[in-house]
Amino acid sequence: MNKNFLLFALLSPFSVFANETVVVELQKAPDVMGFGNIIQIIMGLFVVLMMIMGAAWLMKRYSGLGGVSNADLKIVAGISVGQREKIVVVQAGDTQVLVGIAPGNIQTLHVLENNISIGDGVKIKVSDAEGSNGFMAHLKQQVKKRTEP
Repeated sequence: MNKNFLLFALLSPFSVFANETVVVELQKAPDVMGFGNIIQIIMGLFVVLMMIMGAAWLMKRYSGLGGVSNADLKIVAGISVGQREKIVVVQAGDTQVLVGIAPGNIQTLHVLENNISIGDGVKIKVSDAEGSNGFMAHLKQQVKKRTEP
């Protein structure tokens, strides 16, 4: 008897709902992707892109405000002498310096007496192995001077 009473007590609340008819009104869901919403999304993306472009322009325009400016330091000319080695003429103020650049090493090769102007269209003549008056002969001479005591 206890089992039947327990079963009746558990199922009685559901029997009350079984006799009632439930009327549900269906409402139309709002149109999420209407024309106005698409225009609003496109305009929002356009504004974000304009803000990114404006920030990039400002950073490019005012990058020298940090106190570090490279206006007095310029690379005038350069030549590659190996796969990862270069020789460049660097102008620092009024002085021009011939610099050798290799991975992990930068070395001054020569301080130029006559400055090379940027508009001259600097062409470095590479001589043959016999050593005429070319750039390579001058470079070899300068390296030899540095290595001799």
